[in-house]
Parts: sequence; structure tokens; C-alpha cells
Amino acid sequence: MRKPLAEILRPKNCDEIIGQDHLCGKEGVLKTIFEKGTLFSFILWGDPGSGKTSIIEIFLKRIKEKTLKTTGSTFSAKEVKKYCEEAEKLYNFNGDTSVVFVDEIHRLNKSQQDIFLPYVEKGIIILLGATTENPSFEINKALLSRLKVLTLNSLSKEDVFKILKKALIYLKDKHNIEFEKGIKEFLYSVNGSDVRSSLNSLDLIVRRGISGKISIEEVKEYLTESKAFYDKDGEYHYNIISAFHKSVRNSDIDSSLYWLARMLIAGEDRKYILRRIIRITAEDIGLADPTALSIAINSFKAFEIIGEPEGDIFLFYATVYIALAPKSNSLYIAEKKAKKFAKETSSLQPPLQIRNPVTKLMKEEGYGSGYLYAHDFKEKTTIMKTLPEEIENIRIFFPQNIGFEKEILKRYEYWKKLKEKLRDKAKINKNS
Repeated sequence: MRKPLAEILRPKNCDEIIGQDHLCGKEGVLKTIFEKGTLFSFILWGDPGSGKTSIIEIFLKRIKEKTLKTTGSTFSAKEVKKYCEEAEKLYNFNGDTSVVFVDEIHRLNKSQQDIFLPYVEKGIIILLGATTENPSFEINKALLSRLKVLTLNSLSKEDVFKILKKALIYLKDKHNIEFEKGIKEFLYSVNGSDVRSSLNSLDLIVRRGISGKISIEEVKEYLTESKAFYDKDGEYHYNIISAFHKSVRNSDIDSSLYWLARMLIAGEDRKYILRRIIRITAEDIGLADPTALSIAINSFKAFEIIGEPEGDIFLFYATVYIALAPKSNSLYIAEKKAKKFAKETSSLQPPLQIRNPVTKLMKEEGYGSGYLYAHDFKEKTTIMKTLPEEIENIRIFFPQNIGFEKEILKRYEYWKKLKEKLRDKAKINKNS
């Protein structure tokens, strides 16, 4: 079976890595590792096609340690646990460490990541990972503290062109395929710094068995036929997640499910979508249906437990619910209004009566003087002022008469009228 073009052109040593001089250059930390054979656990964090797998492959070829390679999408907890237990026996017998490489390590859930923790901590396992996602958000803090994060640069246009030039020379020499001038510019416009996607695009043409001169228009036609057009880091990514969000907001269930499916078949990070779903429940549903937030969070947890591909059902589960839920943006508006008021009046101090008299001096200054404990009163509220005098009459939250927010509106009106009644009563008592 013919190897993919990206595999054929994969760098064979550190010097052939393009665009990562800070790691693989003369003074780079990886250059030192490769030359001295020093072992430590690390994660490579970088954009798709930036060279993470190539660097790991070079590293693994230079070590003698027993190695297990797996991916976040095919991870078998049972297999990895067994490997780690065998590694521990080997370590206890002769002090040898073992290596585990997890590609797409961000796809592992917390319990899967926890498998490695005791073995990495004791030095039994050297854990290597590769991820396109920020490790600070995706890797357990306890595990992350025992790993060094090495960040890869996004490949520049010049870097991408260097790699594509090698690819075009190879295709001309080995397959008699020559492309019209401007092919590098076209591939860069489609795939950006993800050079692997560009190489895969060229591979599609090789697999068709075509030879001779090929125009840009022909390349466009081949790619359109062969690829679900979606770039995780570019405009299509943002356009489609926007289409999904706005379809849900508009309560259009079928289009919501369509855009969700478009993201899934293109390989979008499921956790990214689930995080957006959680955000939607607050921004566009709010208190009109408080259950929506529980559905979204539980769907996230359920997906983490099950993983791909079976766990995709929970994204559909959450989407159906939130698309059909009653909509209200009153919470979203209140958030923006509260922040705006806070920014404009940040110099105002809380009234003395609701300040905490922590010290004797504070108490002498009047902190806490006149504080009324709501639970001491039959109504469970008081007319004590809790805002600075300058803004005591501001109104931030406006609940809408929809869904469960009808109940919120009733509660709002209840407390408002009760306080007005208490104020009127206090005025009468004051004047009598």
C-alpha cells in the first residue's frame, strides 16, 4: 500500500524540521534531547500540521526504551493500564523506564488521564503527548505539573512554501505530475499553515492516477469532490459554529442538527461544541428554562465518560433540547448592563451598613452599623439600602414573561411590591 505524501516527506532528523528553530535549532531544547538522549515527559502543543507527529517520531526512533503509541480517539484504558503495570515491574526489576505517546491527548477524559499520574510521578513512565488544544484547559493540573509543555510555532507562509516545494519536486520526479504556477499560493489560501492538509490535498490527485500538467481549476474540482470543506482554524470554522448558534437561538431544530452534523463529520473538537452549547443556555435561554443548563452540563459529562464516536449522541441530545427550549436573553442583557454600570461607577463604595466590621477600627468607623439581618424579619427582607446612594435606583434585570422566567418575573414583582409596602409602612411610622 502506498504511503501518504505527508509520511513520505516526513523529516528524518531534527535539522529537517521546518519552522521550529526555537525547539529544533542549534540551541533548541529538543535538539539537546535528540543528541544526548535525555528523557523527560513533555507535551507538544501546536496547530494542525505544524510538525508535532514528526518531532515525536524522530524522538522515538532515537530511544531504546519500550514504547506504546496510542491516540485520544482510540484510547483503551484497559490496554494502557496493563502496559503501565508491566512497565512498573520492569522498572522495579532493573530500573528501566518505559514510554507512552498519546496523540490528541486532549481527547482523554479525566479518569483516562489519571491512569498515568502515579507512573509519571514515580518516573516509571515517560509520557509524551501531542495536542492542538491549550493544555491548561484540557490536561489535569496534577498531571500537567509533571509535564513540560513545548509550544510549536504556526508555520509561516514561507515555511509552508518550503515544504510544498519539496512535495512538488517529488511528485514531478516520481509520478510525472506537474502543477500550474500558483499551486502553492492556492493550497495556502485553502489550508493556511496546516501543511499536512495541503499535502493530503496533493495526495488526492496522486490517488486518481493522473499525470502531466494540472491546472488550479482542476485541483479545485478534485478537492471539492473529495473533501468536506471545513477548516478547524479558519473562516469556515467560525462561520459554521455561528450558523449552529444562530439556528439554535432561532429555535430552528432541523438546521441546528444539520450544522451540528457538519461540524462532527469534519472532525470538530466535540468539547468545543459542548462548551458553546453551555454558553448558549445562559445567553439565549437563561432562566426561561433553567433545566437547559443541566442538560448541557450533563451532556458534556456523559460525552467525557463515553468518548467518541458513541458519545456524539449526547451532542444531539443537548442540541434538540436547547433548540426547542423557550428563549430569553434577559440574563445576557443583565450581564452586559451590570458590567457597564460597574465600570462606570467603580469608585463608589458599598454603604456602611453592609460593610463587614472585621477590626475594631472599622467598627468605630461605622462599618456594619444599622445592618439588618433579613432572617430576623417575618418578611425575610428589609428596606435597608444595599447600593451606593448615587445609583440606588438603577434597574439592571428585566425578566421576560416566557417559560420558567414567568415564575422569575413573579418573584421579582413579589419582592419589589413587598419592599414598597415596607417603605410605605416605615414612612407612616416615621410621621406618626
